[in-house]
Amino acid sequence: MIEVEHLRDRAPSTAGDLQAGPGPGFALILVEADQAVLARMGAALPAGWGAQAFADLDELDGAPVRPDDPVVLVLGPSQAGEVQLGRVAALLRGTPGVGAVLVVDRLSSDLMRLSLRAGIDDAIDVAQVASELPSAVSDLVGRLEEDLSTARAAAQDGRTLHGRRPARAAVTSVFSPKGGVGKSVLAVNLAAALAQSCGQPVAILDLDLQFGDVSVMMRLQPAHTLSDAISAGDLLDETLLRSFLVRHDKSGVYVLGAPTSPSDADQVEPATILRVLELMREMFAHVIIDTPPHLSEVVLQAVAESDLVAFLVAMDVPSVKNARLGLQAFELLRLPMDKVLLVLNRADSKVHLAPHDVERALELRVHLSLPSDPVVPQSVNQGVPVQIAYPRSRFAGQVAQLAEIVMSRAEQSALER
Repeated sequence: MIEVEHLRDRAPSTAGDLQAGPGPGFALILVEADQAVLARMGAALPAGWGAQAFADLDELDGAPVRPDDPVVLVLGPSQAGEVQLGRVAALLRGTPGVGAVLVVDRLSSDLMRLSLRAGIDDAIDVAQVASELPSAVSDLVGRLEEDLSTARAAAQDGRTLHGRRPARAAVTSVFSPKGGVGKSVLAVNLAAALAQSCGQPVAILDLDLQFGDVSVMMRLQPAHTLSDAISAGDLLDETLLRSFLVRHDKSGVYVLGAPTSPSDADQVEPATILRVLELMREMFAHVIIDTPPHLSEVVLQAVAESDLVAFLVAMDVPSVKNARLGLQAFELLRLPMDKVLLVLNRADSKVHLAPHDVERALELRVHLSLPSDPVVPQSVNQGVPVQIAYPRSRFAGQVAQLAEIVMSRAEQSALER
């Protein structure tokens, strides 16, 4: 396996250089055994990009790379085998700021599958390298620079003014056993309210593995998701996890998005979620988990690991019925009911159902009532949390109160530890 520090720190091997000079702020490395194809790849790229050429992956120990610069690997057809792509996958998953483009003779379905599994960013037919390779490299560099910038910002946010790390995060799950009641809206706005109030880094983990909406609601297009964190396996640490997070600039909230393919949900197991949560607890002051509307093993594990559960109920009989079943499941699993915060959504709706009816049916006190407010769908369509776009709205005021409850409980728990 290629050692990352070798890529970054070893002295250059000038015999492999296509171009002299320091390059344009990123390292461009070409790997191909066929010298004619290697020359063709190099000729397609601007001379000022300072591409370095190597015959195989074993030679990369000599590649000069400046610390904190993006690294782009352009892999030729000879590197499209399962063994070579497996080695590339280990490098990409273990190193923030490194990406790869694959040049192929023919892109078959099997090769596409191997490329996607390896984390290759783009695949280009060898006949199209002159027209497509420069833009593919340029686009990849832009994405890698954003990844590195996010990682650096997360690392900076992970320190207090005195240079110390924040205390272990308080984890709050937003849950409801019925879909369409506003879980993601509440999760996004609660995270934004906490980021505003506590002055420390806050993150959202989108655990709705098949149909997660957090990234869409915040108008984010993450290059990496929870799937990448799971695929990293034992390589996952804080540095790598930071590279998978994307920062929402307007709120300052960090997001680990849900998988982009519903089939990826099968990879996620309770033990892997525990590893991700443990790292996020060390990196942030508050972690909000947006859950799907069912009680899978993964969801139950997340709820069990949470300090608080914002249990969201809509003002309709089916939602109340499902909420009762969900609470019964919590009791069977011996989850402490004192960490459940009952939250009503659209509590002021005229639907012949009052908050005290819900309390009586669920045998639980309502902690917070969210109003039916037109600014909520408006903010979702804008991709900006209500707390940012409409801070004086009734909905924002109630979510701010929930954030105060969460912070107060977190402070109390910290004193008891």
